[in-house]
Amino acid sequence: MASDSLPSYSSMRNAPTQLPEQLLCPPYDVRSEISWIDFSSIENPFGTPRSFVDALRDALGNGVMGFLPDRESHTLRSVLANIFQMPVESFLVGSTVSSMISAVSQSFEPCTVGVAMPCPVEYVLTLSNTGHTVERIASPTSFVTPDADLLEQRNKKIEGALLANPGYPTSRLLSKSTLVSYLERCDWVIVDERSIELTLGGESMAPLVRDYKNLVVVQSFSEQYSMPGLHVSYCIAHPDTISVISQFYDNTIVSMCAEVLAEPAAQEHPKLDGVRGFLYSEIPWMQCMLSLVPGIDIFPAEANYVMCSFHNGGDLKLAVRDVNELSSHLQLEGFLVRKLAGTPGLNDNGYFCVAVRTRQDNEKLISALRRIVSPSR
Repeated sequence: MASDSLPSYSSMRNAPTQLPEQLLCPPYDVRSEISWIDFSSIENPFGTPRSFVDALRDALGNGVMGFLPDRESHTLRSVLANIFQMPVESFLVGSTVSSMISAVSQSFEPCTVGVAMPCPVEYVLTLSNTGHTVERIASPTSFVTPDADLLEQRNKKIEGALLANPGYPTSRLLSKSTLVSYLERCDWVIVDERSIELTLGGESMAPLVRDYKNLVVVQSFSEQYSMPGLHVSYCIAHPDTISVISQFYDNTIVSMCAEVLAEPAAQEHPKLDGVRGFLYSEIPWMQCMLSLVPGIDIFPAEANYVMCSFHNGGDLKLAVRDVNELSSHLQLEGFLVRKLAGTPGLNDNGYFCVAVRTRQDNEKLISALRRIVSPSR
């Protein structure tokens, strides 16, 4: 193509938000030779269920992946219908959580959408790329999502809302009364619940779709079953709402894995109660131990990740200056944490997020943090 036929840069749109620094993940063949412990990925601390591993292995060995997937995901939707005790027509299966949010948001006319901040950058990108205008919803205290009536007091008008239960990176749960306040004021509301099963008694908002046709709940296997490299997500909504969304939905993103993992998902879902039992004591323990590391302040956590800040000031005289240096030293010792610079809604670069893993892994991280910040090192 001739150079004079290329589009001018002046015709390109401005990005809707700054992109946060991407975590450098080494190639697969390198990762298989090292023993890094990943505290940057939010997932089930018990790891991928054996039944999932066996199902995927058998599918590959038997040539199942050589078939085209069922784009309607009949098998998985039937399993989800049984788990949630809802009609099959209440579910829409896809790939990533972002793709499901996109499928929902593109079904509505462009409008002003309220987004609880701070939030994952993909919220802002997805809404902006589907034609919507993002209205930032800031929490007045402790990163808890404020009720919709507070927006009215601030003269903020929104037609849609994108909320999270729990929020990332804030690790705060969404209350039912707060969600209802948005449902009663907005034309549509999306609730990201990808980590709802990994919380301190968090309650899914999925049952509310029976009474509110303007509610769509999104969940995912990736976090619940510790599969960050394999994406199977789904929308839960009133059948009439799913029917409308389906008219705009590109179901070519549905993978064969949605069928392969349907049966083990039915077996493993009740076992998530055991994970919650573990997290009931481990999340508070992790918060306490992180708060005892010099220079680290923690924020209240209700899910299996803790938002922290690090500052070396006053009389501390710590061995590392900032989060960047802290993260670099952790990588050298075999630990990955998520720096939050560039996260929409966070203006300070001193934040980072730590996942809650097994007690053994958690103790290793705490020990490494103490060694790294110690002035005597």
